Amino acid sequence: MVKSNKKRSKSLNPVEWTGRMKGIPCFILGNAPSINDMNLSLLDDYFTIGINRIFYEYDPTVLIWQDLALWIGEKKRVKKSKAIKYCREGSETRGGFYTFKLQGREPKLTPTPKTLYGRGSSGSITYQFARSLHCDPIILVGMDCAKGKVDGKKITDFYGNNSMHRAHTLPNCVKGLKFIRDNQKGITLYNCSYTNVFPERLTIEEVIAKLPDKKYSREKLERILIKGLESD
Repeated sequence: MVKSNKKRSKSLNPVEWTGRMKGIPCFILGNAPSINDMNLSLLDDYFTIGINRIFYEYDPTVLIWQDLALWIGEKKRVKKSKAIKYCREGSETRGGFYTFKLQGREPKLTPTPKTLYGRGSSGSITYQFARSLHCDPIILVGMDCAKGKVDGKKITDFYGNNSMHRAHTLPNCVKGLKFIRDNQKGITLYNCSYTNVFPERLTIEEVIAKLPDKKYSREKLERILIKGLESD
């Protein structure tokens, strides 16, 4: 067997990102079926953090994932995405991405994007990430924690059925939403997802009407987050 001489690139440390998006609105994009009913192009001038396979529908500012299986099955799509890649240590084999440590069983707010907490809910760790960047407000999109239907058939995600979906997936997702609901002190939180965990649901259009008129290009957001340039 001929061994490859190609070395794995060193992972990148996101610790310097702490607080860099202060006061910048952030849309967190989940994978719920309701994504199919939303015009995500309205978010092109905003900071977006997309979870898992959101790239099937939309290319966010930052792509976050925590499972190695996603990388193994989707590496071509992940590499093709323009998004800044941010993932759990051990959830990719290429190197050169920004990585975080995932610790503990229960979620909690974290002061740094280098370490996130809790298991079973990508939504709750993504919220921790947005909070560590000091984003405000934070808007939840496609985080229903519920199945949907397309042509009368039940689906787990906007793109169809997730092969990794298990009996505990939705209960853990709801638990993550409750963590977000109970830990929003100090910021404004808007919900655009179809869930009864939050008392109100707004449309993306209604949320955008509440935001400042300031817009951001992808390049500008990357300069702010990665290089620490001022947002003004």
